[in-house]
Amino acid sequence: MSHLIKSSLLLFVFSLSLFSLANAQGIPGISEPVTLKVSPRFPKPDTAVTVTAQSFSTDLNRAEFSWISGGKVIKQGTGATSVTVPSGKAGSLTSISVTVTTIDIGTISQEVSWRPASVILAWKSDGYTPPFYRGKALESYGASFRVTAIPEFFTATGKRLDPKTLVYTWKKNGTIDPNQSGYGKDSFTSSQTSYIRGGDDINVEVSNNDGSIVSTKTITISPGIPEIVFYEESPLYGIQYERALNGTFNLIAEEVTLRAEPFNISTNNTFAGLNLDWTINGDSVPNFKDKNKITLRKAGQTDGQSDVGLSIQHQTKILQGGTASINIIQ
Repeated sequence: MSHLIKSSLLLFVFSLSLFSLANAQGIPGISEPVTLKVSPRFPKPDTAVTVTAQSFSTDLNRAEFSWISGGKVIKQGTGATSVTVPSGKAGSLTSISVTVTTIDIGTISQEVSWRPASVILAWKSDGYTPPFYRGKALESYGASFRVTAIPEFFTATGKRLDPKTLVYTWKKNGTIDPNQSGYGKDSFTSSQTSYIRGGDDINVEVSNNDGSIVSTKTITISPGIPEIVFYEESPLYGIQYERALNGTFNLIAEEVTLRAEPFNISTNNTFAGLNLDWTINGDSVPNFKDKNKITLRKAGQTDGQSDVGLSIQHQTKILQGGTASINIIQ
């Protein structure tokens, strides 16, 4: 008798513990007979979202399903345990409800909703581009860059959240940067360091304070080679940026000034930190050293040609540099 009492008591304690665990962790089919799983968990705008019914309490393959969205039945049938729907625009509310008629525990209804959130990453390097250039500087080997996150997060009422009130977790090549991550830190600054990967992978995870809205984004910033482009600098019209000089240049006037623009090299408008060396037919021209332009004059009335070259090298970023040349025909 004592043994039976102990066994019954043990069974009762085990059952009570299992009940407590189920309520604490929310095991599907125990805390709720039917639960809904949304995949992906945090939908992005204009993507597909799959909602799946799960249960450990009943056989859903034999149950009758009726899925409803926007007041309309979008799917129904026996064993229709999942439905795929559009996520919607950023900030828009999408609600999906389901009625499940089981063969053993009756009819159960569940509902799930979401507001898609997204984040855009915009980057800028410290590379040089000439005045009025409409593009942006590309990344170069060893250059610094800044990435800014532009999140589209909305409240339950559809109001856009201030980016400075969100939490950012930044990763570079899979490693979290704790110093640049945190509340309101919507930008990330670094330099190009990966030469094997073909670029640096920059990832950000953005979330609101309670973690109910999350979105991630990854971009790869790939380095390129700086480019030196020649332009004619006219005393009457100024720098003729509308026409780059390639290959050859016919010297018709008595003299011409060639201006070199070192696209994408890490410098400013004064070309600080650069060594510039001009050559004519292979010979150095010391009078124009470290200048980004050179003036050439006709040598008498004799026809001829000269090869004008320029070598640019960054003083500290040894992988940044380049050469260019142009043939001047008189």
